[in-house]
Amino acid sequence: SQGNSTNYPTSDHQVVCDAEDSLMCSIHLNSSRTFSVLVTVNISNVMASTVLLRIPARPVKPSPPVILSHIQTVEAELILSWKEPSDFSGNLLRYEVRYSSQNTPPYWQVVSALEKLNVSLDLEPLLKYTIQVRCTTQSQSPLWSDWSKPYYIYLHNVSYIPQEVVARPGENVTVYCVLNGHSANASMAMWSLNRMVPLDPSLYHPVNQRVSQITFMASKTGMYDLLRCTQEWSIPYSRINVEGGFINITCVTNGDIDTMNCRWENEEWAILKFRSKSAEMSCDEMEERERDGEDVGEVGPECSPNKYKEKVCTFHPLKMNCYKVWLELPSHLGLIRCKPVYVSPINHVKPNPPTNVTPVSLSSGILRVTWNPPLLPTEGLQCQFRYHTLSVIEKWKFEESVRVPWAEVEIPDMCQVYVVQVRCKHTSGIGYWSEWSDSIHSTPQGSRAPERGPDFWRMRQDDPHRSQSNITLLFESFPANWNSYCVDGFIVQHQASNGSVLRRQIDMVSSYSFEWNQELHFVTVEAYNSLGSSVNNVNMTLEKEPKRKKEGLKRAFQQSLREGNLLSAQH
Repeated sequence: SQGNSTNYPTSDHQVVCDAEDSLMCSIHLNSSRTFSVLVTVNISNVMASTVLLRIPARPVKPSPPVILSHIQTVEAELILSWKEPSDFSGNLLRYEVRYSSQNTPPYWQVVSALEKLNVSLDLEPLLKYTIQVRCTTQSQSPLWSDWSKPYYIYLHNVSYIPQEVVARPGENVTVYCVLNGHSANASMAMWSLNRMVPLDPSLYHPVNQRVSQITFMASKTGMYDLLRCTQEWSIPYSRINVEGGFINITCVTNGDIDTMNCRWENEEWAILKFRSKSAEMSCDEMEERERDGEDVGEVGPECSPNKYKEKVCTFHPLKMNCYKVWLELPSHLGLIRCKPVYVSPINHVKPNPPTNVTPVSLSSGILRVTWNPPLLPTEGLQCQFRYHTLSVIEKWKFEESVRVPWAEVEIPDMCQVYVVQVRCKHTSGIGYWSEWSDSIHSTPQGSRAPERGPDFWRMRQDDPHRSQSNITLLFESFPANWNSYCVDGFIVQHQASNGSVLRRQIDMVSSYSFEWNQELHFVTVEAYNSLGSSVNNVNMTLEKEPKRKKEGLKRAFQQSLREGNLLSAQH
């Protein structure tokens, strides 16, 4: 009977048993549906008392345990845990655990766990273990479940407790290092930070033979710290995620004020996600309202640079609102965020460099520099120029910034060439300096062309085989800076006997050589600048040598010609 009704149905099956003193009859029952049976017996038309037969439950095979996991304790103990099967009816279960480090064929070691949902295992490091659990009920005729799905454990030489944790900047964190080899000695542990920085031994000590403990202050900068307790670098480490750590995020608005680039500096290997929110209010108001717990602003799109070295994200088009920017790092414990930065684009403008830079050296000993400042920002700009002489590379002299598009500085030599660059910045001092303009060379502003050319001598070397001579002009020391003009160089003019003229422009050198074919030839040397060349110059006449001993060196400046002399100088 499966119900509570007293009108039990009577079986149509009649059993007849013959015996003298006692009898035994067998009755077939469907135990899958029937839990108890009332039996009535007639003996020679005499009704015996009703007999109640209780049918014992058929043994049920449970499902295997699920969700296997393991932890290590600070006592260097490894605990395997699992969950009981979902169809468990409430009877007490007992468990068996088997594990093996061999694949084919596996050599199983079996451990009983009775009614507990965990067991301690003694595993060796650097071996991959396959682990399974099964269960059965506490009945007289138990049936074991199938073995659970395989669970794998591989122990490194070192384990850390916890493997990962979240801390605030400057907060103390305690980490345990478990040395999994039975012959290990925790007193030999040497803790280091971020793969290379040894930590003070006073921060750590052994807990027992195989466990070392350190209490460490989480960094105030960066997204996480990595701790390890051995000299050899291995994959296991303890990661201290820093929630709210400082990362230097720098945002720069371009000179056209339509794009803002935000860059950051961090040493972590992980690729961080750059996130932002913007709100139509001042940054002070946005920060204060968020501090009070209010959710303000619109979340911007996520920016994830594809490469480790790419640490920049761009806002375009740009809103003139307040931007809140921060970095995120996914972890097993949730998202880790750095300290946010609030940025107003107009306060972080890097103007375009100035154009049309014109440096001029005045005859009064003043270097005057003019330029065209960039158009933005419209609130005004201050500009600064730097300079150095062309002969001294990259030894810059800086002048004070001005709010007008020109500046002057005294210089010792108006004829020197100066290299000049200019940059600009917002008048209030906020934002950034522009890049320096292109280097421009100064030009001296002379009042007139040079008055006279240089004095010189000549030196002659004859080649008897070719009827040619090598002529070298030796110039008298000639200053580049005169009272009212500068000299940029010399012009050597050659005039042949047929009237052809060749002019060569040279620097202010001490000598100049050329080949002469020993025919009548006239040479004139002029001094020149940007306004013209001198007209009062020294002239030299070269002609064939007379039959007398050749003179080696003569002064260029002569008033008259002596017989046989090859050098004629005239003003």
